[in-house]
Formats: sequence, structure tokens, C-alpha cells
Amino acid sequence: MFEKSIARVEALLKGMVFDCHACGQCVLRQTGLICPMSCPKGLRNGPCGGTLHGECEVYPDKQCVWVRIHDRNARSKFNRPYLLPSPDARLHHTSSYLNHLLGADTLTREPLPYLCLGTHRTLLPAQTPSGLEGRLKAGAFVRTCELRAPRGTDFTAFREEALLVRGHFDAVNATAYLNARPSLPSPVVAAELVQLGIEPVCQSTCRDHTKTTFIAELLQNQLNAVPNVLCLTGDSYAGVPKIKQVFDMDGALMVYEARHLRETGVVHFTGERMTNPPKPFLGAAINPFTEPANVPIRRLKQKVAAGVDFIQTQLVFDIKGFECFMERVVAERIHEDVFILAGIPVVTSRAGLAVLPRIPGVHLPQAAMERLERAPDLAAEGVAFAAELATAASRIPGVAGVHLMLFGPTHAVLPQIAAALPDESPSNPTPSCLSPT
Repeated sequence: MFEKSIARVEALLKGMVFDCHACGQCVLRQTGLICPMSCPKGLRNGPCGGTLHGECEVYPDKQCVWVRIHDRNARSKFNRPYLLPSPDARLHHTSSYLNHLLGADTLTREPLPYLCLGTHRTLLPAQTPSGLEGRLKAGAFVRTCELRAPRGTDFTAFREEALLVRGHFDAVNATAYLNARPSLPSPVVAAELVQLGIEPVCQSTCRDHTKTTFIAELLQNQLNAVPNVLCLTGDSYAGVPKIKQVFDMDGALMVYEARHLRETGVVHFTGERMTNPPKPFLGAAINPFTEPANVPIRRLKQKVAAGVDFIQTQLVFDIKGFECFMERVVAERIHEDVFILAGIPVVTSRAGLAVLPRIPGVHLPQAAMERLERAPDLAAEGVAFAAELATAASRIPGVAGVHLMLFGPTHAVLPQIAAALPDESPSNPTPSCLSPT
């Protein structure tokens, strides 16, 4: 009774002052006295890729909690932030003060120690079975795209689309659970791509995974010879069907769990040792257009320190804005430790075009929208626009490849865009449009 009373009084007082959500393992000292649990996704690190103009993805009328934290902790600075562990659900609605005094929150209060992975990691020999890693480390300018998982168990249409891109791309993402709707899981679809002679990238989202199911998915990928994994926080789907979203981790913590297992053979969150641990080539996402400009750079540094190998960016419609982001990436020498793939939209249908403004985190300039809306032949204009964007991105130093994302009915248009791109990555530049730090 005494402990419950303490917890209730603490929650009331801290709730009024800090918008406390009574997680029982307070990290206000590391987050500038702003409670991270007030993030609608409950992210312990952030922001997520849906943040744009500093606004929350779930509640656009509010400022992103993690943008506020970054602004308070490191206004205009580009230093690497802490990596905070996931909270222990057993401590929710207990007293943080008592847990601290008793040591009950030892593993969830203090930042995680980053792994010692060295520097200039892009120059190291290949460390995984991934052909994508081999191509990137050989200096190739890579091309990737994605295929959507079937809603049912019939692979016929999926195989037809897969054969259209086979031989034209270095790897293909197996997307699943789009808009939180059921489909075949990404590992199953990735295994099918292996059978078709296509190197897959399995996509894992924190929205849908606990740590337990994520490690199990890594094992499933290893069993099916799937060498690449893209770790995503995942969007917060507010429509039908209504679902309980997990968010046991964020994207950086997901990368950390996988890389810790790959490097040490130990499951980080349980401490159990595993023989023959999976060694995936690890990817994550970043939104170059999150504001302020230092926020995506700090988030990128966090994911690199957590152990990511490659990054696929949010959709790039604004080449100038993306170029300025990449110049900062190069100035901070982040490209020496991670490969950056620019996300290029390929819009070939009116339905696909209508979806774009509703995708969280997409920066869609008015000029780009009007160009596509006014096109008499949207398919042709969408392909031409994508080719322009991809070619321009390929000339930006620090960009190691492109990832084509189709908003249309058929993947038959993608090979012609891929064929027009260079075979090698550009050399490193001298930054030109950066503001003083």
C-alpha cells in the first residue's frame, strides 16, 4: 500500500510538471526534463521517420516530443545522442524514485554502451553473407527496389513482378503489413525471392515486433539464406483496422539488438548466448527532411553507432534539400561508416499520386506535385521525373545508391530507370552550402 501511494503521488506531481507517463524508470535527466513516454508511440529514442516540420506524425497539431528533446539537449549541435534502452513493462505505474533506490531500474535507466565497431567501416572487408554488402564495398553504385507481400497465399502475381526486376537490381525489399494490414510476413516473401534468384531485404518494423519475435525473425532469415534486414520504427496507422501497436523498440534499438547478437553471439535483452548467431547486413531508415536540420543528423549518428550498415532514406522529391543534408553527412564524415541509399519515388498512377500526401514524413514540394498532377501521361512523366531524381542523386557525393519506390501498377518501368544510373559511386566532395556550426 505504501509503495502504491508513493507511485500515485509521484505520478500526479511529475505529471503536472513533466507530463510524466509513470513508466517507473525515469530518464528525464537524459532527455532535458521532457518525458519521452509522452511520444504517442512511446519511443525511448527518436524522432521517428514520420516527423516533418517538427510536427508529430500521430498528432500533427503538436510538436514532436523528440524534436523538443533534441532542441533542448543540443540546439544546433550535431553531436551523437545517447541510446536509451526500452523500458521494463513490469515497472510501469510504480515509483521511479523507489525503483532507483532499490536498483530495480538499473538496466533500463542508463544509456546503453555503444558497440566498439571502429571507424571507416565502409572500407572494411565484407562481414556478412550479403551480396549487397559486397557490391557496396566494391565501390558499385547500387540499385534496390521493393515488392509488396501478397495479401493471400498465392504467389503468382508476385512472381511475375519479381521476374520483371530480376537481374536489374542488387537487392529487392520484401515489404509487408503496409498500412498495418495483414499480408504474408516479410521473411516468407524474402525466402521466396531467394528461390527466384533475387537477393532480398527483409523489412522488420517495431510497430509489429517484440524483441522476442524480432530475434526469432532473424533466425528465420538465417535459415532461409536471407542476408539483409531493414530495421524500421514503423508508422502509426490510425485507420481501420484498429490494432494494438507494439513499439517495444525503436529503429535504433532494433539495430542494436541485431548488431549485438551478430558481434557477440549474445541476445542482448536476455543475456543468452547463441551458437552460430545470424549475421545480417543491417539497414535502417532516415528522413533527411526532418527539422531542425541537426535532428536527422544526430539520429543518423545514433543509428550508425548502434551498428547499422546501410541507410535507405525517406522519399526524395526535393533534390536541393537532400543535397544539403548529404553535404552535412559528408562534413560529419558519417558516410565513412554507413552506405546511404536515396529513396526515389516512381509515381505512375493517379491512385499512387493521391496516396503521397498522406504518407507520414514525406516532403512533397508544391512544384513536384503540380508537375505530376498536370501531366497528360502520368506514367511517362512519373518515370521521367524518377529518372531525373535518381540521376541527380547519383551525382551527390556520399550517396552510394538509390532505392526505387513504386506508386503504380507494374514494376516493368523500373529497369529502365536503373539502367540509366552510373556503375560507380561518386568521389567525396568539399561541402559548399553548409551554414556555420
